[in-house]
Amino acid sequence: MPCRRGRCGVLSHEVESSGGPDAPRTGAEPPATTAVAAPARPAGPRLFTGSFDHSVDDKSRLVLPSPFRTRLAAGAYLGPLDGCLGLWPDDEMDAVFARWDDGVTLGLVSEEAAEAFVAGTYPVQPDSQGRIVVHRSLRAFAELTGPVMVVGARRRVGVWARDRWDRRMGAIPDGPDGAVRQAARDLKL
Repeated sequence: MPCRRGRCGVLSHEVESSGGPDAPRTGAEPPATTAVAAPARPAGPRLFTGSFDHSVDDKSRLVLPSPFRTRLAAGAYLGPLDGCLGLWPDDEMDAVFARWDDGVTLGLVSEEAAEAFVAGTYPVQPDSQGRIVVHRSLRAFAELTGPVMVVGARRRVGVWARDRWDRRMGAIPDGPDGAVRQAARDLKL
């Protein structure tokens, strides 16, 4: 709407049903309004960060770290990755499957690997205490028999057997702290 009488900016969110901006209102017809709903932002932090010591209990339940619970409350998918399990929010899973499809199309992964990933991935729903059930086949795949590390990995969560996580971190030359220091300098962060 153009500025008039020396005033500029947002004048109104109403759109008259008839007539121009200076047309008299009779009060009989309500103003017509148009609203465009913005996509809902997922609750909680947008990205998963941090690492947390947890365990899988005798009923195969994993307690999710409290900072992750809100983002995963609407449901998630738990599936196999390279030495760990991946946990994705429900609203991210289409993008994950699309990446697998792209990998098959580009010849980066076989159709069989993509099918094995889909077959080994399970929907999970956190309970009121923020616990998810880890399917038996996933516990065996990731060797989750003792302490577990739940690690933020930006758009997903990694679930690692503690000893595997420690070996992974121990394999970093100069250790994880030294690697982060050097990377921060290299990236000028």
